[in-house]
Amino acid sequence: MKLSDQELLDELKARFEANKKALEEQQQLMTQLQIVNHKLEKSEKVKSQFLSNIKNEINNPLASILGLSRNIFSFHNLSPERISSSAELIFSEAFNLDFQMSNIFMAAEIEAGEAFPNFMHVDIHQLLTHAVEGFAHLTKKKNIQIELINEDGVSTNEEFIFITDSEKLHRIIINLLSNAIEFGGNNGKVVIIVGKVDNQLKVAIQDFGVGIPEEQLPMIFDRFRQLDTGTTKTYGGHGLGLSIAKALVDILEAKIEVSSKMNEGSTFTVSIPQASEENMISDDFSSDGNEFFFDADETF
Repeated sequence: MKLSDQELLDELKARFEANKKALEEQQQLMTQLQIVNHKLEKSEKVKSQFLSNIKNEINNPLASILGLSRNIFSFHNLSPERISSSAELIFSEAFNLDFQMSNIFMAAEIEAGEAFPNFMHVDIHQLLTHAVEGFAHLTKKKNIQIELINEDGVSTNEEFIFITDSEKLHRIIINLLSNAIEFGGNNGKVVIIVGKVDNQLKVAIQDFGVGIPEEQLPMIFDRFRQLDTGTTKTYGGHGLGLSIAKALVDILEAKIEVSSKMNEGSTFTVSIPQASEENMISDDFSSDGNEFFFDADETF
């Protein structure tokens, strides 16, 4: 059948529009592929940087521990002061290695989808106190004072029982506390504010150090991310601590917020809803996220 001039023009126009749409879709696809490729390249770069950092974070403490311990048993005339100093350094390096490895194992557990909440009665004050005591060697070295207060600003040592996951809460707190000590500077202080509001546990950890640039706040919980990187890297760690804290907060269906001002410090606030007794694994009690548990009515 012979097409009229108008029909021919309409057909050509339709084909032109179809080709134009196909080209636009192809261009959109190419743009999306470029974005994905950029993200993959960025991810590979971040992971490569992570592996480089973590290699140093593991190798350096191990080398120090081996060297210091070799000196102790190789030299028979070391003074008690020298032995004590070496032992202190060995402990510090071993603590750092254990802390970093524990974070790596926790990250692997989270990544595998095997990190589930185990709720029980927790003595919050004891958990926070033990967390602070674990960093005593670092706070002594940096001359940092850690103050534990309630929401009224009063120092507190009262028993505070709350139903949550002791291990995960402890890991959240020590990562935030480690961050505050690391970036809080020497000769300063860290304040831990604890309270219960509307059936939620609120723990705020405040330092008065370097602070975080506003434009970098959205990135601080990214896995493997460190805001201070490269050959001029000033601070330790491998960029897992805050991401683990955020992931564990999510597992507990909680919330974490951060506020910060440059050269004035940062405050990380965690709000955790109390679990119901029906969701408890048993009528267990924990006073420390590192120790295991005993029944509340069990005596020794």
